[in-house]
Amino acid sequence: MEAIRSLALDYRTISSLLPSRKSSVAKKNIGDTKTQPFPSLRNQAPHRQISCKISAKESNFTLSYLINSCGLAPETAILASQKVNLQSPDRPDTVLTLLRNYGFSRTQISNVVRKRPLLLLANPKDTLLPKLEFFQSIGVSNADLARTLTADPTLLTRSLEKQIIPSYTFLKSVPESCVALLLTHFPEALMQKKDQFSEIVVEVKEMGFDPTKSTFVLAIHAISGEGNKAIWNRCYEVYQRWGWSEDDILLAFRKHPHCMILSESKIMKAMDFFVNKMGWPSGMIARCPVVLFFSLEKRIKPRCLVVKVLSLKGLIKKTLSLTTVLLPVEKLFLEKFVIKYEEDVPQLLSVYHGKLDIQSVI
Repeated sequence: MEAIRSLALDYRTISSLLPSRKSSVAKKNIGDTKTQPFPSLRNQAPHRQISCKISAKESNFTLSYLINSCGLAPETAILASQKVNLQSPDRPDTVLTLLRNYGFSRTQISNVVRKRPLLLLANPKDTLLPKLEFFQSIGVSNADLARTLTADPTLLTRSLEKQIIPSYTFLKSVPESCVALLLTHFPEALMQKKDQFSEIVVEVKEMGFDPTKSTFVLAIHAISGEGNKAIWNRCYEVYQRWGWSEDDILLAFRKHPHCMILSESKIMKAMDFFVNKMGWPSGMIARCPVVLFFSLEKRIKPRCLVVKVLSLKGLIKKTLSLTTVLLPVEKLFLEKFVIKYEEDVPQLLSVYHGKLDIQSVI
């Protein structure tokens, strides 16, 4: 009891954080001497009071621990305390020590506890440690592991034997670096049911993806879960509206799987610029789908407009590939397409920065 008292917050402090309740006092008519029904219940009142006191102490200790040991803000601790009831610091202390030993910072631990308070009551030796050791054994660094589990600690609640290891088994032909990529960036893909995950792995292989390439795990993520599948189907329809054939879509998907989970708005704006403003065939983008991920205003437009000026003036050929124009870093692009032609077209840099339109230059 002394340990609980020493760790518990002052009762008035905790009470000030909890929603207030108006006390109600039953009114009794003066002179009412009518015998109350169920008189035996009177003897139970002391037991109810004792029970309430114990509950209050446990609640106070839970709040105190969440705030002082886990670093939660008082308001957040109140919400978390509704999901976990700590009776002593023994188990949660061991859990926190384990996380610290695996490189979790205080902030990361706070986030894990905030999202999954019940992990404080998990068995550190039999439940948590084997999972952490397994992730480490397949090449996931402590830093990546801490970052991943902080973002979504749900993975620690999944069965190692029934879900995590079976899912990993389906990826035996995949390099550890690619498995680590899937785990650290798209852990939700591994949290599917074993049968669902195996079906996705088979489907991705049948689409022609090489298990030794990172695109293999990106494809797994792109078609994992009902949400991503719905987005995939929507993207399929959008690309079809721009004239892509099924072969074009699958080609783009193999080159950059995440092109099938982009927002419709981003696809439409980029395709409109490439096809309608630049006059390029839509199939050209299917062969280099990575360009769909670039910023339209900061990268695509400035570079393409510079190239269009040079093309209209006959200074470069009109059949430049998208990779030549959009993939180089800014310094290389400026050297190759702006600085090189500044004597022929002094206004090129202004076009690049959006200060002049094409019509004022050509």
